[in-house]
Formats: sequence, structure tokens, C-alpha cells
Amino acid sequence: MIKKIYFFLQLSTKILLLTALVLVFIFFQKDIAPFLAEKYLKELSIEYSSLEGTLFNGVEIKDFRYKESIKAKKLNIKYNFLSLIRPTPRIASLNAEGVFIDLDKLLDSEASSNIAFNISDIELKDAILVYKGERAHFDFDGSNLSYREVVDIEKIYLKLNSKYGDLELRGEVKADALMAKSSLLISDEIRAKYIDFLTYMPKSLAVDVDINSKKINLKTNLKNVGIKSIPNLAAEDVKLDFSYSIDKENFTLKTNYKAKYEEYEAVVTQSTLVDKNKKVTSDIKAEIINEKNRLPFDEFAIKVDYENNTTKALFSAKDISLTLLTQDFKSFLLGGDTIYAKFDAEILKDVDETFLQAKIYPKDEYLKYKNYNLKRFSKLNLYAYEKNKNVLLSLNSDILSLVLSGDEAKVKGFADLGSAHFEFDSDIEKKTAIVATKIASVNAFMKEVDIKPLNAFFDAKIAAKTDITFKDALEAYSKVEMPTYTLRLDSKREFSDIDNSFEFFYKENEFTLKKYNIGVQNRRIYSKKASKIVLNSDSNIEFREFWIYDNVLLKGLVKTADMSADFSIKSDNFHYESKDANVTFKVDLKAGIEADGKQHVDGELKILDGVITYEPKKDYTITDEDIIIIQDIKEQEQQNNREINIHLTSIKPIKYKAKDISATFVPDLILYQEMGSYLQIFGVLNIKNGEVNIRDKNFELKESEVYLYGTKEINPYLNLNLHFNTIDNIEIEIYITNRLNSPVIILSSKPAMSQNDILSYILFDGSASSVFNATSDLSKTSLSTILLGTGLKKALNETTGVNIDTLNILTNKEGTLGYEIGTRFNKKIRIVYKNDEISSLILQYSLNKSLRIDVDVKETGQGISIIYMKDFDLNIP
Repeated sequence: MIKKIYFFLQLSTKILLLTALVLVFIFFQKDIAPFLAEKYLKELSIEYSSLEGTLFNGVEIKDFRYKESIKAKKLNIKYNFLSLIRPTPRIASLNAEGVFIDLDKLLDSEASSNIAFNISDIELKDAILVYKGERAHFDFDGSNLSYREVVDIEKIYLKLNSKYGDLELRGEVKADALMAKSSLLISDEIRAKYIDFLTYMPKSLAVDVDINSKKINLKTNLKNVGIKSIPNLAAEDVKLDFSYSIDKENFTLKTNYKAKYEEYEAVVTQSTLVDKNKKVTSDIKAEIINEKNRLPFDEFAIKVDYENNTTKALFSAKDISLTLLTQDFKSFLLGGDTIYAKFDAEILKDVDETFLQAKIYPKDEYLKYKNYNLKRFSKLNLYAYEKNKNVLLSLNSDILSLVLSGDEAKVKGFADLGSAHFEFDSDIEKKTAIVATKIASVNAFMKEVDIKPLNAFFDAKIAAKTDITFKDALEAYSKVEMPTYTLRLDSKREFSDIDNSFEFFYKENEFTLKKYNIGVQNRRIYSKKASKIVLNSDSNIEFREFWIYDNVLLKGLVKTADMSADFSIKSDNFHYESKDANVTFKVDLKAGIEADGKQHVDGELKILDGVITYEPKKDYTITDEDIIIIQDIKEQEQQNNREINIHLTSIKPIKYKAKDISATFVPDLILYQEMGSYLQIFGVLNIKNGEVNIRDKNFELKESEVYLYGTKEINPYLNLNLHFNTIDNIEIEIYITNRLNSPVIILSSKPAMSQNDILSYILFDGSASSVFNATSDLSKTSLSTILLGTGLKKALNETTGVNIDTLNILTNKEGTLGYEIGTRFNKKIRIVYKNDEISSLILQYSLNKSLRIDVDVKETGQGISIIYMKDFDLNIP
């Protein structure tokens, strides 16, 4: 048994040794590998000139070719045979020299397969890559290459040279995607063809690479770059994202940067697409973060299209759109549309000069011109010429002419708008300007520029000089002289004066009216105290303090959104002086204006001291009966949009002085008006004392009252008490009661006398019986009444200026007096007013010498009488 076992072991050992010898012969025999390669590699479309090596360690292949898509002068493959028999074979290293790869043919011929392998190290030297008919030279080193449906390479070093530039990168490949850090040097050809317009481009760019079978993506940063055609324009902190689509053969360039132009700065985002036909489309969006002068927008967008050597740019911002077209960047066609106007322009640029010609068409729908006729400004012609930084600009239309000239340091010029003339001189370095304005006639100027006239006539001559500073904030100081002005409300109310002036200062939305002086009907309204008016953050006008006469303070707020307003008006010592009054007030008023125009005024006026000298005017008094007066009478407002509640008092009696009257009185009045109604006066005038002088007679005015009860016409109730001493010491009391338009006069005396005697004493310093010799009481009364009427008629004619041809004193059975007044307007028309038991008005019209028509209007009715008149001879025997 032992002998059999020994024999089996001996035989097995011999077989194993023989097998090992055969395998060693196969794997290490140099002739075996070429033999097997000759037999099997040709079936895989692989050709070569020679193959050396063993199956166990590796081979060296010369003049390697694979389907005309991959070639190599020398190919070294090293491996461990045991690594090849794994499920995923591993090659220790692969080195190739003189490699040629036609990627177009390789991609077309390569079919899908389930082959999987690993290569620990791979090196390609002096390699050529062909893609889309273009060649690139490269050297490649890689480690841990793995292929199983997709390619993974743990570490890559690539150095590539092409007509686009030189690339050196280090990275990795994951799932057929290359991700690497690289350094790119753009070729002179590409620089001249695509980016020659830039003033700065670094020799080498640090680029992040991301490449797969569908796209090539490159990212890089630039510190600073400029544009040759725009010297003052520069971009900083530029971030570039380049993406090339292999299928579509186009590339996209996305850019973020900070753009600077002179003292303006913006953050810009830009996207540019270039297709295979070299058509360029670029979209730019910018946000302004710093600006020299305030622009009408905070952000803008630009779209640029380039095709067939033609560039078109579209600019859009808030309320602004512009179109620019150029082929050589020397001549430009520019079109624009804004909320202000549309325009077309042509720009010609040379090395050191620029010419601009434009036509501007203002828009009438622009809010500020919404109700303004722009026909005379419907087209503006603009000319501008710049050479060596010297600029000449001209703008003209039907009634506008503007000329400017200057450089970067100073600008001056003039403008004529209708008959108004403006001159200005500015120093840009010092940021100051002076503007002089002259307007010969405001009324003519408003007509020239088609400004809607005011409801009233206004005209003035104006000369102004304004000093402007715009260093940190806009400041303006202006002096305005108004030598003459005229304001005519209607034929009765006209105001005009000379030598009017204003001075004001503006800074940061605050107006300071330093002083003003205006004449109104030969009276000066002025203030030398500074008044402050502010446009606040809500765009409302705030009157922080506005002084009138240096002692009346107005404060309030005007809301510009709806033009509503609230004011307070206060003064502790407001002095008013004119030929009619010399009065000092304490004022405490509040006034408001609602959005719909309704007005509210309430408060208190207190008279501190004063003298009233007002006398009724005697206007339109004529004595020629052939003159007919046509008078413009201002219509009464039917609906007053106002509420008034003002309490008028005084702290002590006020003096009243006129030609024949001297008195003191204390007012206690309410000036009241309801919305939609008329102004009413309630209260009382308490007359303390005084005297009345008529025709050398002195009447003592005792304590009396005048009561006002708010009627539409001022028709107060009277409670007047006059005292008269005759030359023979008879005391006469005259009481006037009832309303002003229908007074009742009551006479009494000590000792008691008749009404006729009292009137006779007042007029003729004697009783009727002593002055007139009559035989009967009836005759005495009638005669004295006639003479009394004659005396009163003469007194009224002298004091009022109205020609009264008839004045009769009437007596009635109650013992009171009435009167009858008649006046003739011309030969045919006469009016008689009679106040006896009732009031009546009679219009008498003479048709001829014998026939007259009387129109009688009484409180109880109306009537028409036709009266025939004939003369009789009373001396017929």
C-alpha cells in the first residue's frame, strides 16, 4: 500500500513539473507573444511592424495602428500575467511615443462593448489629436486609468498646443468627465481675431476645466480689463465662464464684473453666445452702485447682436430705450424712446473729434406737459461737436435757442425761450454756476410758450441772478427783482406796484426765503426774517416758519399727493397801517384745505389798539344826465367752498375818525360761513361815545349798539342815541332804530316840542313857528316840512355827491317821519324812493311832454300806471 502511494506522488510531481515547464516556456519565450499577436491582433484590426516581449511581462509594439484612428511609433505595454486573468484586467503601464489620434474617426468606428480594464500608469509623448479637421499637439501622463463602460483616471497631467492657444492642466477624469486646474495661453491669432478690442489681457490665464463628451466648460478670473475704443471704461474683478457645446458647435461666455466709467460704477452680469457662423448675441444687466450725478435709473440692460460685421445694441432702463447700429465703430446710428421724448441721431467719431446731429421729438403725454401744447416744441434740432475735449453744443426749435461751449473745466452759454433770455457760466472743477434771467413781460412769455393763462390777468417784468453750487449737495442762492407787476381780478379790483424783490436760498430740499418786499395798492408787504420751506421725505411741502411783516408766523403742511393742507397763523403784535386804518392785532387762526378744495378757517382775532379812518368811497358819481354808465359787476359766488368761524374782539375801545365823525367802539363779532353758503357776521358793535359834526352842528354820540344777525347783505339792527344841544339850551335826543336799510327815527326834547319844531331846531336853530310865518297849523306843518326837506336835500347833495332833485319829509298819523327821495338819470328816466308806512320804488319814464309811465314796486306788490299830464292856467279870471 505504501508503495502505491509513493508511486502516485512521484507521478503527480513529474506532471506538475512538466506543466510548469510548459507554462514557463509559453509565458517567458520571446517567440510565443509575436506568434500569438500575429494570429489574433489582426482580427481586432490592429496592425504593427514588430512586436517584442513575453506574455508574462509585457510587449513593445512599433508602428502601432488601429483602424487609421490611432497610431503610435512605439507602444510599450507592461503587465503581470496574473493581473490579466482577473475579471477586470490590469495593465501596469502603457507608454507611447509619436501618437496620432483621429478623434472623429475613432468616435465613428467605436462600437459599444463590455470590455473592462485598468491601467496603473499611462504616458503619451509627442502626441497629435485631430478633431473636426483641426490638429492639436499634446503630452499626457495619467495614473489609475479604469475603463468599464466609462473612463476614470485618478490623476492627469496634460500639455496641449493648438491654434487657439497653449494649455497645461492637472486633474482627473470621472465617468468620462475631465475636471482640472489649468493654465491657458491664448494664441496671437485668436487674440487678434476675437479680443483685440481689449486693452489688457494677461499672457496666461488660470482656468478651471470641466470637459465631457457633450461640452467643454472653462472658468477663469481677470483683475482688470479695458476697451480700446472707450478709454475711460474698465472692468475689474472679472469672472469668466466659457462653455462650448460639441454637438451644436457654439460657445457661451458668462461674465460677472464691476464696470467703471469715470466716476460711475456698476455691477454687471453678461452672457454672450457665439454660434458656428460667428454670429454673436450678448445680454448685459447692470446695477449702478456709485454715480457722479444722479441718473434717472438705478439699473439697466443691454442686448448686443453682431453678424456680418454689423453690431446692433439695444439699451433699456426705467422709462428709457435706445438702439445703436454700427459697422466700423466710427459712425453710429442712434435712436431713442423715453417718457420725455423720442429722438434719432447720427454720430461720427474720429481719433480726436466727434460730431453729433440729432432730432428730438418731445412727448405730450409726459406728465409735466400733460396739459401743455407742445406744438412749438414738437421737434428739436441738436448739434454737438467735440475736439480735443472742447465741446460746442447747439439746440433750437421754433421758440427755443440754446448754445453751450466749454471743456471739462468750464461751460458757458446762453438760451432764449421766446422773449425770455438766460445766460449762464459754470465752473465744473469748482462745481459752481451762475445763471442770469431776464423776462420783459411774463404775460407775453406765457403766450409765447402757450401756457394756459390764469383766471386773472397778471403781468410783470422780472430780472433774477442765481448762484448755484453742486459740491456735496445742490445749493442755490437767488435774487429776484420785479420792477413792475399788474394783477387784475376784474374791472373793480386791480393791483400794481413797483420795486418788488425776493431773495431765497435752496439746499437739500429746503427753501429759505431770506427776505421779500411786495407792493399791493401802494402798500408794502414784506419780511426780513428768514422763512423756511422744506420738501420732506414724503414729497410734502412743510412750512416750518413763514413770516409776514416780521411778526405774523405761518406754519403748516401741504400734501402734494392730493394738495390738501393745514396751517396755523399766529402773531402777538401784528400791526396794520393804511390810509383807512392803523390797527394792532393779536392773531390766532387755523386754516385747512381738503383734497377736494374745501376750505376751513377758524380762530380768534383780537384788536390790541387802533384807529379806524375808513370812509365810504364816492365812486361812479356823475352829474351829467346824458351819460350812461355800463359797470362790470362781479357775479356773486353761488357756491362757496369754504367754512369760516372767526371771533373778532378787542381788549379796549377802538377809535373811529372820519371827516364828520369821531367815536370809540368795542367789537364782539363772529365771522361765520357754512359750506356752500355766504359769509355772515354775528355780534355787536358797542359804541362807547363819540360825536358827529354836520353843517357846523355837533351831535354827541352816546352809548349805542349796532347788532348784526348774519343776513346775506350787511343790514344790521340799529340802536343809536344822538344828543344835540341847541343855542338856547334845548336838549334834543335822536333815537335811530330798526334796520339800516329802513331806519326809524324818533325825536324827543326837553322841554317837549313837536316833531316839526325839533327838526326845525336841528336844521335852522329855531322853532318852525318862529322860522316860518304861516296862519294855520296845516300850513305851518306843510311849509316847515317842505323847508326841512329842502335843507336835508342840500345836506345830502353836499355830503354824498348824489344829485337828488326831490326830497320830501312825510308825516303820518303815528307822528313819525318818512321821506321821499327822487333823482333823474336823464331827460326821460327818473327814480323816486318813498319810505312812509311802507317802502316803494317808482321808475318814471317820460314818453313825451304829456304822457308818462310809472312802474311802482312796493313791499306789498307791483303796479304800472300811465299818467297823462296837462298844464292849466290858474290865473284865468
